[in-house]
Amino acid sequence: MDRLDAMRAFVRLVELGSFTRVAAEMRVKQSTVSKWIGRLEDRLGARLVERTSRTRRITESGRLFYARARSILAAYDATEAELLARAPTLTGRLRVSAPVVFGQRHIVPLVPGFLEAHPGVELDLALDDRYVRLLEDGFDVAIRVGTPVDSSLRCRTLGRTARHVVAAPAYLARRSTPAAPGDLAAHDALLHSGVAEWRFELGGRRHPAAVRARFTANSSEALRALAVAGHGLAMLATWLVADDLAAGRLVEVLAGFALPEAPIQALTPPGGPPHPRTVAFVAHVAEGLTLPTLSG
Repeated sequence: MDRLDAMRAFVRLVELGSFTRVAAEMRVKQSTVSKWIGRLEDRLGARLVERTSRTRRITESGRLFYARARSILAAYDATEAELLARAPTLTGRLRVSAPVVFGQRHIVPLVPGFLEAHPGVELDLALDDRYVRLLEDGFDVAIRVGTPVDSSLRCRTLGRTARHVVAAPAYLARRSTPAAPGDLAAHDALLHSGVAEWRFELGGRRHPAAVRARFTANSSEALRALAVAGHGLAMLATWLVADDLAAGRLVEVLAGFALPEAPIQALTPPGGPPHPRTVAFVAHVAEGLTLPTLSG
C-alpha cells in the first residue's frame, strides 16, 4: 500500500462522501479504496470511518487524521512542484493538449513560468475541444475538464469546478424562471453534443431532468455566447461564467439544486512512468492553477 495514495483516498472520501466517487477519481476499483482505508485504520489502530449498509460517518479520529493528512499532502505536493521547477536538466519536446477556452484562460498564463524554469524544454500546446488519443496522436499529457472517456489513462486531479444552470435576464423575462428541474422540459436548452439529461441533487435525492436542445455544440464558449444572447439555458462551469454572473449578463437558476462538480485532470498515457518533463509540467500546472469562485 502506498501511504500517500491511501491518505489521498481518505482525504477525498471525507470531501466527496463516496467510495465510488473516490475510486472513479483515482482510477482504481472501489474495493481497492476500501482496502487502503482499512489498512490505514489497522496501521493507526483507530477507526477512521464508521460504515453501515447505508451511511458513512467520519469518526473523531478520522476528522483529526483528515486535517493532518490534508496538510501533509499539500506540503508534499508543494515541495514536489518546487523541486521539479528547479530541475535544470529537463530537455526535449513536450506535447500538451487542452480545451480551447480553458486552455486560453488557465493554461496559457502558466506557460511562461514553466518555460523560464526549464529552458531546455520545447512546449507544443494544442488547444482543441476534441478528446485526443494520447498515444495515437503523440501527446504527452492532456488537460481535460470532466470525467475522461478513456479509463486506461493515468490521471491527476488538478482541481474541481462547480457548474451552474444559467440564462440571460431577457430570456427569463420572456420564458419565465424554472423553479424545479421538472420545469426544464418547457425551456430551450443549450447543450454539449451528446447530452440529453441534467442531473441535480437536493437533500440526498437525485433529480434527473430531461432537457430539449435548441442548440448543441462541442464548445462551452459557444454555449456561453448563445446563453448571453438570450437563446436558452446552459449548464456551465464557474470558471467560464463567473464574470457574466457578476456583471448581470447571466443569471443562475435552480441554485438550490446541486449539480455534480467537474474534475479538472491531467491525463497521461498508460504504461511506464511519465517522462520527468511531463511530471514537471503537471506539477507546475497543479501549483499555479487558480479557478474563480462565486462570491456571496
